[in-house]
Amino acid sequence: MANYAVATFLRSNGRAARPVLAVCAAVLSLVATATVVAQPPAPAGVPPTLFTAPLADAPGKNLVVVELKFAPNAKPASTAEQHPLGHRHPGSVYVYVTEGAIRIGVEGQPVQVVKAGGSFFEAVGAHHIVNENASATEPARAIAVMIVPDGAPLVVRDEAK
Repeated sequence: MANYAVATFLRSNGRAARPVLAVCAAVLSLVATATVVAQPPAPAGVPPTLFTAPLADAPGKNLVVVELKFAPNAKPASTAEQHPLGHRHPGSVYVYVTEGAIRIGVEGQPVQVVKAGGSFFEAVGAHHIVNENASATEPARAIAVMIVPDGAPLVVRDEAK
C-alpha cells in the first residue's frame, strides 16, 4: 500500500516531489528500524521533537527531527550586521522548508531566503545569526534533522552582552 501511494505521488507530482520523498523515506525508514526514545516536553523556545533515535553507527550520537514554525514577521529584515541574538547547535543540522520562506544567515555567509522545497545545512558549531520568516503576512514551517551528541541541548542561545 505504501509503495503504491509513493508511486502514485511520484507520477502525479513529477521531479519536484523527489527531494521531499527522499527526506520522508529516510526518516520513515529510521522510524521503522530504530528504537524510539521518549522525549520530555521541550523547554520554552525549543521546537517540539517529532522523532529521536540513537545512531547505532555513530555511538554517542542521536538523530533528532524537530518541526520549526515561523509566525509572519512584520519587523524589518535582519541582516548579518543587524540581527537579534543568534544560536549554535552541538551537531550538524539539515533543514528542509515545507511552507513559506525563511530568511537564514550563518556568520561569515550572506543572508539568504530559502523557500518551500529548498533546504540548507548548518555545520557543527556554526553561528546561526538570522533565523526568521521572510514574509510579513504568511507563516513558514520547516523540518530540521539534527545529529546531536548524547546529553547535549538541541540549541545553545547567545547570551546578551
